[in-house]
Amino acid sequence: MAQVNDVGTAHRFGRKIGEPHPFGRSLTVRPPVRLIRGVGGGGYACSVITTKGTVVRRRVWTTAAVAFSLFCSFMTVGIAGASGNMPPALVGIGFVLGVAGGISLVWRHQHPWVVLAITLVGPLFFPTDATAALIALFAVARIARGPRLAAAAAAVFVVCGISLTYDAFRNREYSVLTMGTAKPKDGSVVVQYDVAIWIPWLVAAVMVGIVVALSLLIRTRTELVEAEHVRDLATEKTDVMRDEMIRTEERTRIARDMHDTIAASLSRISLFAGGLQVSAADNPEKVVNTAAMIRTTAHEALDELKGIVGVLRGSGDRREHGGHQGIDAIGDLVNSARAAGIHCRLESELLPGDVGMLAGHVCYRVVQESLTNVQKYASDQMLVISVTGSPHDGIRILARNKLSELAPMTSIGSRSGLRGLAEQAREIGGKVEAGALGDDFLVSCWVPWSS
Repeated sequence: MAQVNDVGTAHRFGRKIGEPHPFGRSLTVRPPVRLIRGVGGGGYACSVITTKGTVVRRRVWTTAAVAFSLFCSFMTVGIAGASGNMPPALVGIGFVLGVAGGISLVWRHQHPWVVLAITLVGPLFFPTDATAALIALFAVARIARGPRLAAAAAAVFVVCGISLTYDAFRNREYSVLTMGTAKPKDGSVVVQYDVAIWIPWLVAAVMVGIVVALSLLIRTRTELVEAEHVRDLATEKTDVMRDEMIRTEERTRIARDMHDTIAASLSRISLFAGGLQVSAADNPEKVVNTAAMIRTTAHEALDELKGIVGVLRGSGDRREHGGHQGIDAIGDLVNSARAAGIHCRLESELLPGDVGMLAGHVCYRVVQESLTNVQKYASDQMLVISVTGSPHDGIRILARNKLSELAPMTSIGSRSGLRGLAEQAREIGGKVEAGALGDDFLVSCWVPWSS
């Protein structure tokens, strides 16, 4: 026996039965599913572990089945005894076997094949009814398939045909097949048998067919219900795993964004501080501008960090904290870099329209990273930044500067900023490429307009 228990599943995912799903979707834990190997059938039959109501209903059905079988056995022995065309000993033995078969129906679901064999003995050899055999066949048909079910149905068909043939040979007024028809008039000859020989077998075939059809119908319905139940369990588990994966991916994205943003800001602060140290005595105005740039960059980094931490705590959206700088802030970014002594120029041909938040943030970060790189590795060269785009064509950014022969001003940084930007752009359907092109260093970015 194998058991799929979603009670254990609920506890493994840290919630109690009936507790709302941690990701907002209410998942009520259903009763566990039990897979029962078909007795002699080689297959499996699904059934929901019984509740109190189900147990009561099964007991009621079992009581009714046993009572009906015993009633038919008593009626058959009474009719057979009254007709007088069968030896009383045979009738008595048949009655005992019929009662035994009726009582054995209590265990028809636990041992269906054994119960079926018991119920077949009586009507096969003695003049008794086959009601218990029909009820046992109903239970067997719930688990048996193919040749085994056909063999069981054929055996019950034979005993039903024999039992009804016994009935057909009785006096007409004591036959179940002719019961209810007009009785012979007083003084007339009582007809011993006026039913065609094929009629009992036709009736037996109809009864067996009805029993098997009903059992298969109920079995199919049960299997469909259980298949839907198992599918729902699998769907719930898949939803939990998918939500966990989404949350993990979001944490990874936020961590990467935090690293890139803070690293870029700290790198710029370091470069500004280095420039401030060099020009402290020569250019007081530049000192003031550089100090202002350090202050502004530090505040931007702090705001970004607050936004990211707010998302990780679940206390709000990053947009509420103003953590995402958009494409509208590129102009201020270039102006502040120019004021800090970076040689840069912005050329913008961006059509009016609402740019997507993620697309705008990637564009801002590309420009920010380009400014940081040119300050670190080509501080004596001019950086030309071109921003073009439309809702139809998307947004394209080109940042180009000549390669410098000067030594890098600093080695601070993980050198992974452009790789992180390429991953961010790829997530929203864009791309970022960077590298030397002849005597130039080129950073190229394209992102969809509305991402």
